[in-house]
Amino acid sequence: MTFFASLAYLDDECLNNVVWALERFQCIFLRRDVLLGVIVTNRDLALMNAVKTVFLECTNLLCSFHINKNVKAKCKSLISQRNVWVYVMDVWETLDDCPSEQ
Repeated sequence: MTFFASLAYLDDECLNNVVWALERFQCIFLRRDVLLGVIVTNRDLALMNAVKTVFLECTNLLCSFHINKNVKAKCKSLISQRNVWVYVMDVWETLDDCPSEQ
């Protein structure tokens, strides 16, 4: 299950500020003796690096919405025929929905 658990307004999205915000967020879980297993982010490098710094045991996954948005943006200029584009997007969606690597 995916859910939003926190929101922070930061003056600057540098690594130190993001680490600070995640450390405050981590305190919520430490009080309840709960550890996060997975954090889903966009490709914000400061956020990804801060997750590695603060949540050492946690897996950081990229948001599928942002991945799909980037695939569409990058591939659209490479494929000019509409029927080919539809086919490629159908195959991509099938791949994106796979329950396992196999």
